[in-house]
Amino acid sequence: MITTAATVSLHKNFTIACLKRESESGSTIVFLHGFGSSKEHFRYAFSSPSLDPFTLIAPDLIGFGQSRGPDDFGYSMIDQASIILEFLDHAGIGDFHLCAHSMGGLVGMHIAELEPQRVLSFVDLEGNLTREDYFFTGKVASGTFEEFEARGKQKFEKELREAGTHDPAMSEYADTFSSVSAAALYKSACHALDELSTPLIVKLLRIKNACYIYGDKNIGIYPGEKLLLAAGFPVFYIEHSGHAMAVENPGHLYSLIRNFIDRCSSHEVPWICA
Repeated sequence: MITTAATVSLHKNFTIACLKRESESGSTIVFLHGFGSSKEHFRYAFSSPSLDPFTLIAPDLIGFGQSRGPDDFGYSMIDQASIILEFLDHAGIGDFHLCAHSMGGLVGMHIAELEPQRVLSFVDLEGNLTREDYFFTGKVASGTFEEFEARGKQKFEKELREAGTHDPAMSEYADTFSSVSAAALYKSACHALDELSTPLIVKLLRIKNACYIYGDKNIGIYPGEKLLLAAGFPVFYIEHSGHAMAVENPGHLYSLIRNFIDRCSSHEVPWICA
């Protein structure tokens, strides 16, 4: 199977860049990256034996990686979700399994709300649920846009590169973060924080065939974990990983995702909260 990089033009000057690998036999898994990241965050999925039966597609969100939109694009999570759904329509993808990381989890929840009949399962990889999860977006949105554009972005990039000297995943993140415009970062961060006006954990609990995954280095750190476990929601952990589990331990991650999808497909995980 061959992985291809493609760019798709949609209406009003929207272009979506993606990685795609087609399979004739399996269903489709859609991967959504997080804040300041790109489709390449999921590159190891395309060589994972666990995911061989599936068609895989990983788009760049608008303003990130190589995807672009018009100057007046708002960067809200629901706007990103609507464009991804239009992109999937254009690609001829009907229903699909959805795997979303960090801020991408917010976009994924909107997709599951907008067209629940199409989302066969939802795997949330340390997606934003409570204010404590907003460790990068919260910093970016803490001041004005003018402050972030003039000094904040450069300062943040410097901190990421310093952290990356002893953390390869952070070094990679610093590269993708630096390639994103200040406007896309700031507006996305502000809109991500706006999502806290609704109970995000309740939204997640209502999604059919959903689970949440942490890197095991983050066990016990975030309040959302305790709330999910108390609700009986499926929570899993990736060994030897932090937030960037798709880079730090892709073998364990994609094996677990395959197992979860198989269980959902055989109706072994009929999770839904009324």
